[in-house]
Amino acid sequence: MARFRINLDDGVDPVDVGAAVEMLDQAVYAKVSPLVVKLLGFSQDGSLVGQFSGFMHGEVIVAAGHMQGFCGKPLGSTSPAVAFKARYPTDGFEEDLEVVAPSPPGNVPDLILLKGSRSATSLWSTDLEIMASVYALGYTGTENKPSCSKGSLSSTMPGSVAITAQADDGFSGGPVVDKHGRLMGVVKGALGTTIMRIGITPNYDLHTYLLQAGYPGLI
Repeated sequence: MARFRINLDDGVDPVDVGAAVEMLDQAVYAKVSPLVVKLLGFSQDGSLVGQFSGFMHGEVIVAAGHMQGFCGKPLGSTSPAVAFKARYPTDGFEEDLEVVAPSPPGNVPDLILLKGSRSATSLWSTDLEIMASVYALGYTGTENKPSCSKGSLSSTMPGSVAITAQADDGFSGGPVVDKHGRLMGVVKGALGTTIMRIGITPNYDLHTYLLQAGYPGLI
């Protein structure tokens, strides 16, 4: 459960503030969740290797590059993931995906682009701001609707962007958005076990990656 503090002015009812915050959280989820896709990775023999998240951006699906070649947990326990399917949250439709821009060498940046039959309006981007409220969306376990975890930006050092939020392994590749639903970055994975922090690929790296792959960047 994400924790946050609100400084209240005299005469403000905390119940009203709490209700407003809850409505904002619900509005962000309602805006972004239809774009978040559950991704299934399969080995050459058709065995399920792992479950991930991604999100639609125009005609492509953005996801974490490390899912290509993922070998299960512990690493190396399965054959690598070489084929992928998408399961869409609005109706549960499932289809095979084509990899249109593979993960770069060393997964830097940790991105991959896939393509199915569906498309969506591009997500808007925004500047990274320390301690801005953010929302990470992704899939957990067998759920077919994305979950949402709230936190804040904790680091914007080059190559070390992170947020404070809770996320399962299946969140990898999911979007991180601000309170307006604008894209901040892409979930890479958890950082450490003592303090719950999630590493993200920042939006400016995704913007460059999209352009280099021949697709529209972020707006």
